[in-house]
Amino acid sequence: MGSSSSGTAMSVTPAELGRIGGQLGKGGEASVFDLPGLTYPDVPGPLVYKRYRAVHGSPDSLRRVVAARNKLDVVARGRLDSIAAWPVRVVEENGQAVGIVMPRIPGAYFDRVQRNAGVKQSLREVQNLFIDPARAVQVGRPAPTDEERLRVCRDFAGGLAFLHEELKVVFGDINAMNEVFRLDAEPMVMFLDCDAVRPNGVVAQVRQLDAPDWLPPEGGALTLATDHYKLGLFILRCLSPGTGSSVKTDPDAAAARLDTEGMAMLRRALGSNPADRPTAREWEVRLRRLLGESLVPPRLGEVRVDRTMVLSGQSVVVEWEALEADWVEVVAGSRSTRVDGGPGRGRTPVEPETSGRIRVRAGNNLGVDERELGPVRVVSPPGVHQLPIPMPQVHWPVLDVPGPPGLELLPLPRVDLPPEVPQLFTTGGNGVSWPAVPAPQGVGFPLDLQAMLTESPEVDLGYRDGEGAGR
Repeated sequence: MGSSSSGTAMSVTPAELGRIGGQLGKGGEASVFDLPGLTYPDVPGPLVYKRYRAVHGSPDSLRRVVAARNKLDVVARGRLDSIAAWPVRVVEENGQAVGIVMPRIPGAYFDRVQRNAGVKQSLREVQNLFIDPARAVQVGRPAPTDEERLRVCRDFAGGLAFLHEELKVVFGDINAMNEVFRLDAEPMVMFLDCDAVRPNGVVAQVRQLDAPDWLPPEGGALTLATDHYKLGLFILRCLSPGTGSSVKTDPDAAAARLDTEGMAMLRRALGSNPADRPTAREWEVRLRRLLGESLVPPRLGEVRVDRTMVLSGQSVVVEWEALEADWVEVVAGSRSTRVDGGPGRGRTPVEPETSGRIRVRAGNNLGVDERELGPVRVVSPPGVHQLPIPMPQVHWPVLDVPGPPGLELLPLPRVDLPPEVPQLFTTGGNGVSWPAVPAPQGVGFPLDLQAMLTESPEVDLGYRDGEGAGR
């Protein structure tokens, strides 16, 4: 049994697989079984055993496929695991390859479809993108929108570009059943039967096939150019579903979905000149442009925070610059604020919980750029506390001083002086005098002001002389 240069084992025996579970699927070349008790530290998630119907002789070519994954760094390996059911171990017995161990296909790539025998769990193969959408819904398959179809084509091209550029392999058997799709997350396409891939320029140990209706015009060995031709067929058929779509080769059928440049690329892809066909990466870029997506990962420019100390409960403001960012996020501990990155610059407040560094993240569909600021110190505001102040008790003396003997108040003298009043007005030189004010001792209360001012007869208000004086 061998190990790759990373130290990870490449081969195992059937006995090392543990208990083999139920059969999950079968095809012309192999059957797939569950491995409920097997885990590997370098592979996330559950595993399955693909057991070949016929042994494949020397396991060297399969070991190369496994080693290609082991050579990747953690990020690239995660990318591969998200787009391909890639072999992670070769199962060997008596010096021959009898199968492979690979990750189990996630449940998001399955549908519950109506069969004659009832409802069945079935892989959502890309051939379901070619049938009439109304028919797809009838049998329990999704009917993607025009935009979702472009996104599936984008991820098909992007996944194939990764295999071509990062792993340097020819996929070979691109057809309607060797890829599955999903609509709820990205990447939206996963490649199957990856044990048949081969390094570019190397003959594959496992036979690479050409499915009917996917035959390149030049024939012969499968190459990067034949992968590019089959990619063009997939794009054409995905974007023009309906009767006869699975055998279409005329690029004009996709004219309603591609722009002028996209149609020119499709004609080159389906042409007879292998060297003129667009690469998978060129297709990914073209489809991203059609979808209005970013073409490069985001990049943060200048970022700064407006202060390095703040009272608890107050915010700091982060000024940022970002290129090709769909969004910008400012993170302080468990609190964060996310804003649109389209303007390219902005000022974003965030309220830190505790002292620490502020993270600024910019992202788009191709990645995330991140920067740290600070640290910012968070301090509590000063509290207000009442302090007890002791006060002395003062006992004031009580003075009991008698007044001077024989001191009596003198009575005030009575003065009866009529007040001087101005005359109201004059008539022909004769002034009109104010009415006489009754003597104080003859006045009763309440006063009859009307009688006093108009000289009208006095109105009896019910009082007797002198009654009002005492009231």
